[in-house]
Amino acid sequence: MGTSHSASLGNRLSATAFTQMLQAAATQGVNLLDTSDFYGSGDAERLISKCLKATGLSFFVVTKAGLPRVHAPGWLSPLNQLAKKVKQRAGARPNYSAAYLVDSVQKSNRRLGVEAADALLLHEPTWDDVANSDCWEGLAQIKQRGLARYTGVSANDYRVVEAGLASGQVQLVQSQAAWGATSPAAALCRSHGIPFIGNQVLRDYRALTPKFAQQAAAIHQLPGLAGLSLAQLLIGGVLAQHQADIVLFGTGSSSHLTHNIDALRYVPSLSAAQPMLTQLLA
Repeated sequence: MGTSHSASLGNRLSATAFTQMLQAAATQGVNLLDTSDFYGSGDAERLISKCLKATGLSFFVVTKAGLPRVHAPGWLSPLNQLAKKVKQRAGARPNYSAAYLVDSVQKSNRRLGVEAADALLLHEPTWDDVANSDCWEGLAQIKQRGLARYTGVSANDYRVVEAGLASGQVQLVQSQAAWGATSPAAALCRSHGIPFIGNQVLRDYRALTPKFAQQAAAIHQLPGLAGLSLAQLLIGGVLAQHQADIVLFGTGSSSHLTHNIDALRYVPSLSAAQPMLTQLLA
């Protein structure tokens, strides 16, 4: 479950609403939360910590570092987010230096209320960002100092994923995945035995909406696909095609979350129906 908008200015969830989502997710077997020090300038991490402590629920929390952010105390968090936007508009660049990454994960751990993050990923680096940086050494230091159990990258640049795997400091990769498309990064991770988290799986939703509406009746007549929604197709389809080990999606309500998670029951049928679905939605 993604948290990129859970603590954003003008769009933040209350602790009560977020707790309800965590409970709905846990009930249905979802156990991974994706966050970042960039999301709400750390407020998403604070929200996760508060709600997990209140519920006693156990989630694997992936956080990320490297994008420009401002870290003032929690009570100044609204100013954090405003300052971050000013910083971005002023042309602040991402920072993936070892020193910055170590400092970032230490701050994230304090906000999350843990001694070690479950996983720390570089946040959206490009090849130019990492080519001449000591980022892989930074990840090594983070592991050696016990600041994160796993380290890795969240990137859409294949060269970054490739370099990360070659460094030996990447045990988890997050990158975009889509139904009906192949992912070279996913294939590379599979060949190395590295878990792959697919994000942006709903990015084709608007483009496919008219065609799906046209073909909905035919799709629902396929074995095991009665009631399938487009969102469920895009989520379950990525898993059915083995384009990701884990599918990530954000949400703002428990009902929406439950609907998306229900995509899992369609995965076996989506795998069998793939050729016909491709034809219907072409």
